[in-house]
Amino acid sequence: MLERYITPYQFAITSCHIQGDLCWYEGQLSAPPTDHPDYKLCPAINAIPKTNNTETTIEREPCEPILSTSVFDELDYPIDEWTLAQAFTDRSIGEKWLNFHFDNFISRSDLVALRNAGLSHLRVPLPHWILQQRQDPRSASSNHTDWDVDEDVWIAGDRWKYFVRMCGWARELGLEVWPDIHTAPGSQNGFDNSGVQKVEHSCQPWSSNPAHVERSLRSIRDVVRGVVEEGLSDVVTGFGLLNEPFLDCDFDVYKKFMEDGLDIVRDGLGKETAVFVHDQFSASKYNDGSWWLPQQGSNLESEGLQHQRYQNTYLDSHYYQVFAEQFRALSPRQHIAFTCQGETHNDGAASCCYSDPPHNRQPSLSQGKGVQRLVSEWSCATDTLVVDMLRLVMKAIRRNGTAAFSDRIISPERMAFLNNFAQAQMVVYETANVGVSGGWFYWTAKMEGGAFAEWDFLRGIREGWIPKLPSKQNSSQAVFGTCQEIIFRTDDDMDIIHEYPPREEDPPAWQLDDDVVISHGESLLENGPWHAIARIHFHWIAVAIVACSALVVLRLCVKRGKRHSYEKIDSNGFSLHKTREEL
Repeated sequence: MLERYITPYQFAITSCHIQGDLCWYEGQLSAPPTDHPDYKLCPAINAIPKTNNTETTIEREPCEPILSTSVFDELDYPIDEWTLAQAFTDRSIGEKWLNFHFDNFISRSDLVALRNAGLSHLRVPLPHWILQQRQDPRSASSNHTDWDVDEDVWIAGDRWKYFVRMCGWARELGLEVWPDIHTAPGSQNGFDNSGVQKVEHSCQPWSSNPAHVERSLRSIRDVVRGVVEEGLSDVVTGFGLLNEPFLDCDFDVYKKFMEDGLDIVRDGLGKETAVFVHDQFSASKYNDGSWWLPQQGSNLESEGLQHQRYQNTYLDSHYYQVFAEQFRALSPRQHIAFTCQGETHNDGAASCCYSDPPHNRQPSLSQGKGVQRLVSEWSCATDTLVVDMLRLVMKAIRRNGTAAFSDRIISPERMAFLNNFAQAQMVVYETANVGVSGGWFYWTAKMEGGAFAEWDFLRGIREGWIPKLPSKQNSSQAVFGTCQEIIFRTDDDMDIIHEYPPREEDPPAWQLDDDVVISHGESLLENGPWHAIARIHFHWIAVAIVACSALVVLRLCVKRGKRHSYEKIDSNGFSLHKTREEL
C-alpha cells in the first residue's frame, strides 16, 4: 500500500490523471524512465504559452488538482488509498497509475544497496486486498456490513506481480522476505496505514466485526497460498499477521486471531516459518509468563508439538520519538538518553518476553521454545511532525508542482547526530545484554523528496548517517559501544534540532521521571561505572521496504507516555522551515 508522506506525488493527482492522460512531476520516484513512451512532465503551474503569429497568450492546461474535503475537514488531495481509489471513476486508469508506482519505486539496485549495507531481511507490508477475490464477498458471510464497499473500492492493480518480482531479486541477492498484512477491513487502528484515515483511532471497527476478522484471516491464507504457488517458500521465511492493531482491540478476539493466523502460516509455509505479531503499543501486557510459551503438562508436549509451536515467533514493537511535542523538544543527547533508558521502560525493548515475570530474568526464548522480541519499525526522525509538514508538502505541489523541501540538505552536524541516534537505537533494540530480541527493521527503505529525509534508509547509506552494520557474528553494541557511551560522544547543540511545527508555547505538563534524560546523561557520571561491552551472536538485522506498501503517520506509545512524562526542557532551537508562509 502507499502512504502520502513516502510518495506524495503519487497522491497529487489531477483531472488529467483521472482521464487517463498520465503525467509525472520532476523528481517523482514512481515515474517511468524519461525515454518511456508514456513519460511526460505535468504542467508546473497549470498554464502553457500559446503562440499565434507574433502574439503569445496563456491558455489554461486542463489539469486541475483533484481535491475533496478530507476527514479533517480540509480541502485536500486524496489522503489514503481509500480516497485515492475513489478518485478514479475508471478503475483501469487507476490501476495503470498505481502500476507505474509498483514498477518503478523500488528497483533491484535498491536491494543491492541494502544488501551491501549489511541487511539480511526485508519487511514488505501488503494490503489485505492484494489478492482480491472476484466472487461476491458477501457470499462468504451473512454479516457483510461494508464488505461490498471494502472489496469494490480498493484497487489492487499488479501489486502481486511486482511483489513476486521483488522476491526473485531478493533470492538472487541472498535476502529473506517477511511480508506482513498491513491493513484490515474496517481499519484496525484508524491510521492511514490501515488503508483509510479516520478521525478517531480505534481497533473496534475491525475486532468487533467477525466478518472483518475472518476477511483478515482469508487474506493471510491467500498470500500464503500465493507464495507457495509462486515457488517462493525458500525466500519468504517469515510472516506478519496484522500491523498495529490499536490499544482498544478486543483482546480475546485478537488472541484467537493470532493463534488462527499462526496455524495458517505454519500449515502453508512450514513449521519453521517465523511469525510476528504486533504488541498493540503495549508490550508489557504480553509478559504474563504464559503467552506464546510452551505449557508444562500439555498433552501435546509428549509429541513435541507444544514446544515447537511458539519457536521462531516474535512480539513486534514500533518505537518513534517524533509524534509528540515533548519528544520533539528534546536535545540531541536527550533523544539518545531516552533511547538508552527506553530499554527498561514499562513498554520498552526489554519489557517482554520472559518465563518468570515480574522478575524478568529468564527470556522465554532462552531454551528455543517461546516468543521473542522484534522491533520492526523505527527511524531517525526526531523533530518534524509528519502530518503538519505533509500539509506544506502537498500545498506546494498544488501551487507550483514541486514538493516543499524537495532539495533539502542535511548539515554535517545533524548527520553526525543522526549517525549516533541510529547507532543507539540499533544497540537498544537488539537488547544484547538482556537476550530477548531477535532483531529489528528500519522504517523505511526509500522516501520521495527531502522533507522527511530522516526516514530514508537508502539516503542515510549514501550520506553516511546510517552506519555500516555489524556482521551477524557481532552485536551492534560490540561494534558501536554501549548506548551510554554513545550519549557522551554526541554534540548536544540545540541548533541541530529544528522542531516543526515550532512551539508557540511550552509543551503540556508531562513530568519526566527519568534523571538520565533530564540531566542529558550527566547523572550517569555521578553513579560510577555504568557500562559493559557484550558480545553475542546476533541473529539478524533488517530493513522495512516499501514495494507494495508504506507506513503509519500517527503513533505514540500511550502506556509509556503515562509513566514517563516530561518537565519543561528549555530549547533555543529554530525552525528549518523558514519558507512555510511562502508555500
